[in-house]
Amino acid sequence: MTGSQIAALIFALLLLVPGGCFLFFGMAMSNGMLLFFGVAILGLMGFLFWVAFRRPPPPGADTSAT
Repeated sequence: MTGSQIAALIFALLLLVPGGCFLFFGMAMSNGMLLFFGVAILGLMGFLFWVAFRRPPPPGADTSAT
């Protein structure tokens, strides 16, 4: 894992608790704003997990679009 992947994993794990709490309390209190923030935070967390666990392209692979 590269340093940026480790950082993304750490931030994703840190966002799991507040995202889950916003989602839970947003549903429990039927509050649309808390629900929106919970979904947004968990979406960001999912993106960070994707960044943390994606595989880098193989050496010598052409990454430019033609």
